[in-house]
Amino acid sequence: MQNMNNMEPSELCQEFARILGATPSVINGVCTATRSRTNIHPVVLGRRAESFMFVPQAFSFENIGRDGRALCLGETVILQDEINPFITRLREDGIIVTALHNHWLFEEPRLMYIHFESIDEPLDFARKVADALEVLTTRNMGRSSRVRQATNRRAEELCEEFHDILGGMSTFENGVCMVMNSRTNIMARILGRRTRSFLALPQMFVFESLSSDGRALCSGETVILQEELNPFISILREHNIIVTAFHNHWLFENPRLMYIHFEKIDRPLDFARDVRDALSVLTKREIRPTNS
Repeated sequence: MQNMNNMEPSELCQEFARILGATPSVINGVCTATRSRTNIHPVVLGRRAESFMFVPQAFSFENIGRDGRALCLGETVILQDEINPFITRLREDGIIVTALHNHWLFEEPRLMYIHFESIDEPLDFARKVADALEVLTTRNMGRSSRVRQATNRRAEELCEEFHDILGGMSTFENGVCMVMNSRTNIMARILGRRTRSFLALPQMFVFESLSSDGRALCSGETVILQEELNPFISILREHNIIVTAFHNHWLFENPRLMYIHFEKIDRPLDFARDVRDALSVLTKREIRPTNS
């Protein structure tokens, strides 16, 4: 994942990422470390689905206090038989497990996602998480589904237009187009600390496995407020976009944050326009924590 702020990661951020075997970046001013589980080869709706959207591992820290502790967040894709050993390791180190669920439908193998948080010294958090990650298998899982692929050049041209429709920033690599943004108008707190982490405020839209008929596996997710959820879902369904999950990712957050995931085999620009239509119901006004 590319840097949204064009800032160089600090030495602390670089060490945080090194411990986790991830790539450091600064997104919205927050140290973020990302990697993909490249040993998992999912198929979703019959298409190869190996982008960061489907096999992510992401970690961040922010708002370091005088005691050296920060708000630390983490998430990873996880296979079913790995879940409880991973949870046990996290809990032995006092890390709060905040959510465990699917993000997608019609995927093979079955993919689950786990989210966790802690107020901790960043490098201590990184070491604890690295220890938990050791229970995850490194052997290859799943098998890629091959379709008649369009050329990368055509996909790259589409990616520019896809980005123009959805805004934010974009990357194109190995036939995968990813557009990323953050809902920074939501001024949320988690465990009492202000967060601007991409893990808390994401908007991400991807197309991949573009076939010669011009259709691709298109997927998206966004953080969403409770009152926005059903209007957003209604527009997605008007466009026959498959709603695959909506749920929390974190605990002890203010305001209450939900996350929605959706997918479709579609022409990327049609998908982008339909998603833009749905995004129009999301407020652009500043949302602050409610008084508790």
